[in-house]
Amino acid sequence: MKTNLTILIILFAFIQFAKAQNTWVQKANFGGIGRQGAVGFSIGNKGYVGIGFDYSVTLHYHKDFWEYDLSSNAWTQKADFGGTARSGAVGFCIGPKGYLGTGSDSSFFYYNDFWEYDPIVNTWTQKADFGGTPRVNAVCFSIGTKGYIGTGNGLNFTSYNDLWEYDPAQNIWIQKTSLGGTTRSSAVGFSINTKGYICSGANFGFGVLLTDLWEFDPSVNSWTQKANMIFSGRYGATGFSIGNKGYIGTGNYGGSVRNDFWEYNVLVNNWTHKADFGGVAREGAIGFSIGSRGYIGTGQDINNNNAIDFWEYIPDTTTSTNELTPSSNTSIYPNPCHGSFTFSYHNITPPSILKIMDGAGKIVYTQNLSAMEGTQKINATALRDGIYYYEVLSDNNVMGVGKVVIVR
Repeated sequence: MKTNLTILIILFAFIQFAKAQNTWVQKANFGGIGRQGAVGFSIGNKGYVGIGFDYSVTLHYHKDFWEYDLSSNAWTQKADFGGTARSGAVGFCIGPKGYLGTGSDSSFFYYNDFWEYDPIVNTWTQKADFGGTPRVNAVCFSIGTKGYIGTGNGLNFTSYNDLWEYDPAQNIWIQKTSLGGTTRSSAVGFSINTKGYICSGANFGFGVLLTDLWEFDPSVNSWTQKANMIFSGRYGATGFSIGNKGYIGTGNYGGSVRNDFWEYNVLVNNWTHKADFGGVAREGAIGFSIGSRGYIGTGQDINNNNAIDFWEYIPDTTTSTNELTPSSNTSIYPNPCHGSFTFSYHNITPPSILKIMDGAGKIVYTQNLSAMEGTQKINATALRDGIYYYEVLSDNNVMGVGKVVIVR
């Protein structure tokens, strides 16, 4: 009887977990006035949203800044942004600090100033100006201890495809290899592991909405084109990354705003349609991730209403992992396993490294591989039940992928 009850409890928990995946949950409304063209990023387990503009009575540009506390589901106003009120800027975090720069103001003046936010002392400090031309609607991402800003448009809708790296330790900007695709603005940027990604956007000079995706590898300072988006090109979309997945949604397609939402899996280089964004269709929203959750809020709908709603995305980790197609040169047995398993591989360029990750993309095990082929006995008794996936990397090139199921 006790065994049957335990099975029922586990089954119920699994059903509830399955229901909670690939879903949107509305959270506390953004603390400030509804707006579009704001900036959003996360530092640790807090989210930050600020600046932007709205049409509540007249065209109004903002410089207020707000902190979202995931644990209490509450917003707290922080120190105003240190520069001029603006919209169309970019923001990212490096370690414990946030950074914000570029954008334009109510006089349509284009900026290249750059500011650092310290959440501990709640202050803004101006840093070295962005290295490129002043601009609006650029993209950004951070990788390790460096930040990156690129693309966007300047005066007379001149669009760019340059990329600049910021080193906070030296407070300097270094120009990197330009994006492989066409110039663009209002695109989406995010980072996954040690690579940066840029996709979508528009080349307004030619009236073209773009669907290409590009991967930047800072270790070799080069771009590689990846799988094109399998959905409509757009501008004013937003995105973020969780683990080994990138996400993009909302935006404007030819005057029609969207609420569709898509996942890019870096391990298999493909796109999957996920649950539509929980709020109304919009453009100019903000997006960021905290741990294994993503967040989208603010923006403007088709009727020019400025949104203050804020939504949390819970990824479908089980489905996403099951979508992984194992490579033929690697295998795990037994699979499912009960605490330990053997990893077998061949045709791997040494030296390489085996990384095992949980459903949220957190690395839980690594092992150096020094030969082209062989086997490794792996003790997984410390890992919880669930589905895990692995990749074998050689000089940052993926040599093999697969999954393992751990049960007790």
